[in-house]
Amino acid sequence: MIDEKDVARALQRPGALPPFLTSLGIFVALVVLGFLGATLSALSVTTRADYPAEFFLQIWASQLVWGLAGPLPIALGAFVCFWQIAPIAPNLRLAHVVTRAVLAGLAGTLLLFLLGLLFGVLLWVLSLGGLLRAGEIFGSGGGGIGVLPLLFQSLATFLQVLPVLVLGAVLLWGWLQRHPPTKRLAGTLDEV
Repeated sequence: MIDEKDVARALQRPGALPPFLTSLGIFVALVVLGFLGATLSALSVTTRADYPAEFFLQIWASQLVWGLAGPLPIALGAFVCFWQIAPIAPNLRLAHVVTRAVLAGLAGTLLLFLLGLLFGVLLWVLSLGGLLRAGEIFGSGGGGIGVLPLLFQSLATFLQVLPVLVLGAVLLWGWLQRHPPTKRLAGTLDEV
């Protein structure tokens, strides 16, 4: 059972600003990389020399939606992990920093998967109104949500964003070495 004192103590844990700025940088980097990748991909398959402004606005709009659906849960997972679960401290070794970045990526991927599952269930309930049997909800065919495709898509996203997460964690680690925190940084992983 969750104790209110434990929750209050966790929320008062010091050192939230550096992980927040790191996760914000991770989010911005993922959105910019996604936009540049989509633009270059669209330019590589289009043979026209004159691109209307709407072309790039459509790419930006789709990437903005993708940014809220993909990089935002990853960045939120990184923030929670770097602040509460496994903080990056200046006295860690590089291997520990990379391991904590992988853990942050897995936390963000889990959040991405759960949000995708929730969105799929809500979409199924709103659009089909119970026309499918309960066993078809989690199947990959017949209008179901498709848990396995969603899981594989989440894991593919994890692999794509992992270099950015590791870079963000290493930059945070280097910054904390040059600007040591006044209080000891410890998270849930460190208390076990």
